[in-house]
Amino acid sequence: MRKWYGCVTACGESRKQYWGHQMAQTKIWSISNHLGRSIRYIMNPEKTQEGKLITGVNMFIPPNDWQTPTRQMNDTKARFAKHGGRLAYHLEQSFKPGEVSPGAAHQIGVELAKELFGDKYEVVVATHTDKEHIHNHILLNSVSFVDGHKFHQPNAMYYNRIRAVSDRLCEKYGLSIIKEAKKSRYESYPAQHHQKPQPSPTVHSVMYEDIDRAVEAAKDLDDFYRLLTQMGYRVKREGKHPAISPQGHGFFRLYKFKDGYTEEDICKRIAGKNHGPRQPKSKQVYGAWKNPAEQQAYKKRYTGYYARRYDRRGLNATYLHYRYMLVSIRRQSYPSYPTVEQRKALAKLDRYSQEARLLVRNKIQTKEELSSYQHDLDERIHALHKERWYLKRDNQDVSELNERLKPLYRERSLCKDIAERCSSVTAAVNREKETAMHVIARERGDDLSTTQQRQ
Repeated sequence: MRKWYGCVTACGESRKQYWGHQMAQTKIWSISNHLGRSIRYIMNPEKTQEGKLITGVNMFIPPNDWQTPTRQMNDTKARFAKHGGRLAYHLEQSFKPGEVSPGAAHQIGVELAKELFGDKYEVVVATHTDKEHIHNHILLNSVSFVDGHKFHQPNAMYYNRIRAVSDRLCEKYGLSIIKEAKKSRYESYPAQHHQKPQPSPTVHSVMYEDIDRAVEAAKDLDDFYRLLTQMGYRVKREGKHPAISPQGHGFFRLYKFKDGYTEEDICKRIAGKNHGPRQPKSKQVYGAWKNPAEQQAYKKRYTGYYARRYDRRGLNATYLHYRYMLVSIRRQSYPSYPTVEQRKALAKLDRYSQEARLLVRNKIQTKEELSSYQHDLDERIHALHKERWYLKRDNQDVSELNERLKPLYRERSLCKDIAERCSSVTAAVNREKETAMHVIARERGDDLSTTQQRQ
């Protein structure tokens, strides 16, 4: 199994964009298992002109014998008792099609391996000619035969050394290199969650909301961090980069946040606030019971009316009952600043409520009715898509159609969730009803069979 490491290529592209390139580039990843299989693959005689394009650096390699270099690398690991972890590193160097001969490409690969790893590590260099583009495979043992230290490959070394040496050797032999990186069309996780508003709470969106709340109430930076601590955050200010940690998560460094949420931006926001008289704000309550009497009334209504009289038949009734149970859960007390998981749970409850309202509004009682409604939605969406296509063809405004499509998209998504979760919801409701019947029987001192006969 390949474990990618430093997989950004010399042109800044992702590994998915690697093949089909037009200039020399490199990539590297680690190997955590199947060392012999990797060596056998790169030494394939059908790809290396019957083994003519294979060279060993700091090791002897007999013709077409992949077992000998595998044994030598394992012997080095055994000598220093380092068998686990990353077994080797696999570096690929690829060239523009038709620009280099197999012999020249192999010479460049050998020089690259000697300059980068030749002082301490055992390396196998193999040049493959089975593709349109000629490329080198350079596989080095992760354990040094000199001192037993393991090879460490930080990203900075990739850019500052591996790519730089490869580009210099290519220029030495008159080959083209990539001067300007091509922007990847794939966004990283922080980029996705730092730049766009999310439809449901994420760790970053919750932290941004809490930072906004703390900035609004803080007098200075120390007061800002004090407020975050009161919200349940851990704050780490020692060191070069301050970091905060929400409940249940690790630390996030503020300098990596989007504009307006780094420590420097937070200081500017606090300093630029209007320090005039503040208007009193209503306290936000997350659903605590008003008093014990209300809690008992809610409990009596649930265990009495809904457990004994609610109709089990029909998808609509099932979802209404499920929504009632979720509202009961939601009205329980929460801390002043809920955790990320609690906010995600609340967002899920809101979605369940939307699904229940959709079923009631459209009088959907069965799965067949739900499927029919989904079919009607798909036809309406298809008709609007067709109308939008003609408007775009004639260079007309389609903003009105886009606004009409948004609620249809939302309803289609809700219907899909209902269909997927229908059986599990019904089972959950039935379990809750059985639990309620047990509670009623225990409070009355009756057995379960008597309670069921009354119902």
